[in-house]
This record gives sequence, structure tokens and C-alpha cells, in this order.
Amino acid sequence: MNRRVVSEPAVPAKLAAFREKYRSTIIGPHYNGYAHLAFVVLGSSAVMIAAALQIRNPHWTDWICIPVTFVVANFVEYFGHRGPMHHFYERMSLMFNRHTNEHHRFFTENWMTCRSQRDFKIVLFPPIMLFFYLVAIATPMGFFLYYMHGWNFSMLYVITAMFYFMSYEVMHFFYHLDDDLWVSKLPILQQLRKHHRMHHKLDIMSKYNFNITWPIADFVMGTIYRGPQTKEGDPETVEHEFTDPVSMKTSAAQNGTKELQSIDPRAN
Repeated sequence: MNRRVVSEPAVPAKLAAFREKYRSTIIGPHYNGYAHLAFVVLGSSAVMIAAALQIRNPHWTDWICIPVTFVVANFVEYFGHRGPMHHFYERMSLMFNRHTNEHHRFFTENWMTCRSQRDFKIVLFPPIMLFFYLVAIATPMGFFLYYMHGWNFSMLYVITAMFYFMSYEVMHFFYHLDDDLWVSKLPILQQLRKHHRMHHKLDIMSKYNFNITWPIADFVMGTIYRGPQTKEGDPETVEHEFTDPVSMKTSAAQNGTKELQSIDPRAN
């Protein structure tokens, strides 16, 4: 992907300056977005295949694990996003800073598109998160379910959990691609992209549209945004101020920021 984006209007000067400063100071010179994406997909797929090869003669009750794991993961995604990703907790300040102070400043509701493969870094989780998810979450829970329900049940859990992690990353990646790409025009993705675009409105991002994958928990919790919709490049949208990306790295921990609105100049 080069820097030419056909369907997206010109980026405002302040946002463009912020992005360039972020790219030059935060994204390493040797970073490769395609390698990052491939690591997520291939690494997750390898775990799923390895787990699938361990399944032997599953009972019909073992398959119940798949929908249950999927729904539980959807609510975990929801509360993780609604909680520490958008509200400051000192012990989770890195998560808040990475998501609220960086991702939501780099992509606003009107300019959502990655301009080059280097921008993938601000969309995808750091590669270490795959290992963290596998070692700290999938493996311990897999052993617990093995003890409670047997080997096949635990392997189906690992498969579903890793698939959910991969789908979260890939779907989020799709939401930040250009509107003219064929994948962006798929009907279901068009609706999900709209759902995610509205989440990037600074004034509602800590209140609505927290699901990145399927908005099941958003529906149950009543947090699907149903107000006026915004189109990319809408000239009536207020242009935001942007802080220095280097100072953002420690801003949340230093001043105890609760939400991005509190450091948005419009709120001062």
C-alpha cells in the first residue's frame, strides 16, 4: 500500500503533522506492516491447526464450547474496550495510552484510512500480544477446561479463542483500509466499518460502539450509537487539535487523564 488514497479527502494540516511526527518518532524505521499482519494471521492459524489436530472423536456436547466461548469473548472484548482502553487506571495506563491517546488521535471519524503499511502499527496489537494471549489466557483456561470437561472441549476452546483474537485483529485492520478496496465494499463489512467509524468520534468514543468484531455485547448493553451518522471527510466536522506524539507516551500516567475528552482542547 503506497501513500495514495483515492477515496479519502485531504488530511487536515494539524492531523497530517501529528501523523508524520508519530511515524517518525514512534514507528521504528525497520517496521513492516505486512510482516506484522502476517505474523498475527499465521501465528494464530498455526495454534488453531495444532489444536485441531489434537481432537479425537468429539462428543456432541464438546461442540457447545464454540458458541459459548465466542459469546464470552465478545463480552470480554466489550468490557476491555469500554474499561481500561477508554478509562485511565494507573496499572493499565499503557493500554489506555496506546488506545485512547494514540489510536484515537491518529484516526478520527473522518480520516480512518491507513496511508501506508507503516500505519498498520497503530491498528494492530503489538506482536507480543499474541504470546500474551496464548500463554496468559488461552493456555490456562484450556487446562482448566480440560480438567472440567475433557481434552476435546479444551482444544475447541483454544481454537475458538485464537480465532476470535485473529478475527479481532483482521476485522479492525479492514476497518482502517480505503473505502475503494473490494473488501471494504462487502455489505457486512460496510455496516461494521460504519459502526467502528462512529466509535472514533471523540465526543462519544467512551460511550458507544465498543465491539470491534460483532456488536453483540453493544446490543445487549444498549451502547450502539443511534445518533447522526458521519461520513468520511464531512466538512462540517470540527477539526481537532493534536498533541505531540512523544509527549503522549507519558501523558496519561503523569496527569491521570481519565478520558481523551479531558485533554481535548475543545473541553478546556
